[in-house]
Amino acid sequence: MSTLSNHMSQCCDPRLPGILSFSIKEAYRFLDELTKKETLFLQPEMKKTWGYLRNGLVDVALKQILESSNIEYEIADKTTSKYKNGNTYLMIEAKGAIITPAKVSSAKAIPKKAIYRDKGCVLNKNYNLFDDSDDLNYGYDDESVPFLILTYGGANHELKFVSLGLPDTEMGDWVDIIDITNTPVLLSNPKEVISDLQLTFTEKAEEIMRSGENEEASGTIQS
Repeated sequence: MSTLSNHMSQCCDPRLPGILSFSIKEAYRFLDELTKKETLFLQPEMKKTWGYLRNGLVDVALKQILESSNIEYEIADKTTSKYKNGNTYLMIEAKGAIITPAKVSSAKAIPKKAIYRDKGCVLNKNYNLFDDSDDLNYGYDDESVPFLILTYGGANHELKFVSLGLPDTEMGDWVDIIDITNTPVLLSNPKEVISDLQLTFTEKAEEIMRSGENEEASGTIQS
């Protein structure tokens, strides 16, 4: 068992990897259905919004599925922009880890540098992989909690992999990374979760598309 796998099994909720992978898959599934149903998205200029929409759907899925899972967690959306409606990033604090998602080009790729990721990696400098935790907020603080990055991606907007990685303090390489693409998801009510998520996705997609159209018009949209 790898270092990170051992940590996940010893210190984290065993349902967490499956929940994270399932959330990413559901976001991609909805985006695929949406872009096939709405012919507007097939226009070359509209493809610029796909990345913006995907990132928003991933955040929505992670929040809602974690809430439905009964896993102990806390979530914070933090802005990366000085502007009121600037881009945000998601930080998930669960038992044994702080996690942020990132789209990458390949299964072992390191996400591009960002201030909030760099700051998160500093946490790993003093992190002991063999510490134990009995509670979400006991035994793990800003000096000892491991910072993990949930990476995902694939070519042509198709999901091919989902991974959890422990980056080094310089964000130059992985200390360890594990593939969680096919990790079983443990939910007591998966059909209900998917049904509720579909409604939330639809509402959020409309909001994101309106926002994306405005940002595209102003030249600030991110892919």
